[in-house]
Amino acid sequence: MSHSLTCLSFHKLHGHTDAVYVRVCLLFILCATLLMHPATATAAAIPVELKHTEQGWQLLRDGKPYFIKGAGGKDSLEQLAAAGANSIRTWGADDIDDLLDEAHALGLTVTLGIWLGHERHGFDYNDAGQVQEQFEKARQTVLRYKDHPALLVWGLGNEMEGFESGDNPAIWKAVNDIAVMVKQLDPHHPTMTITAELGGGRLDGVQKHCPAIDIHGINSYGGAPSLPERYRKGGGRKPYILTEFGPPGGWESGTAEWGAPFELTSTEKAAFYKRSYRKAILDNRGLALGSYAFLWGHK
Repeated sequence: MSHSLTCLSFHKLHGHTDAVYVRVCLLFILCATLLMHPATATAAAIPVELKHTEQGWQLLRDGKPYFIKGAGGKDSLEQLAAAGANSIRTWGADDIDDLLDEAHALGLTVTLGIWLGHERHGFDYNDAGQVQEQFEKARQTVLRYKDHPALLVWGLGNEMEGFESGDNPAIWKAVNDIAVMVKQLDPHHPTMTITAELGGGRLDGVQKHCPAIDIHGINSYGGAPSLPERYRKGGGRKPYILTEFGPPGGWESGTAEWGAPFELTSTEKAAFYKRSYRKAILDNRGLALGSYAFLWGHK
């Protein structure tokens, strides 16, 4: 039953004055709002800033140092928090309200993804109409969620770069335009864009053509242990977050003579996770702001 029907029924049954009726309706609406969003009904945004110190780059959340110990995914968050994680990453913002509330209730922050189109999947960054429509969708997402207390970082896109034909400079212009808009609407949360590894002009694209991007998010699997060295040699200056990592993917592990990709044992996978985390993150604090393991769920 809708709130208006409930209030109308109350009014007819009890015959109260219009003033009392209005007060009762407002009370119903307030209670319904609290029930639907208990974690955020009275909560406010928690500011996050990126600071450069003598020790290097550091995230500050509510003025306190914050090192990301996270995973990508949205399921079984209680177990994730109990395991010691403090953050999750999403790739988009569809149906995200309840997830943000649940994360906040469990003490988890969220790197909130804003999905941006891929040219290899049909998006055309040279089409001004498509780019503007994408920009407006991103704008609406920022306006809707910028004050949520679970929000940590804006993740603008995921692997938009072109793999076969090289990187279109228009991609980086569109990313930077969105980042500028995000900063205007929400100066309290850093911006990040995510690439698959560093090759093909991706590092230059982010470093040179996206000044409004604060953090370079990098998805790296087999190459994660060597990522910091390659990042520095390539001219990387922005702090980075390892936004996806895990054992070598099927595209980099080689294949058996019958075409199936080689796969590590579970013990070998665990050792590779540990090595990647130590080499790419723990040994490079001050440049690395933390990580999101891939994938938290049933995979």
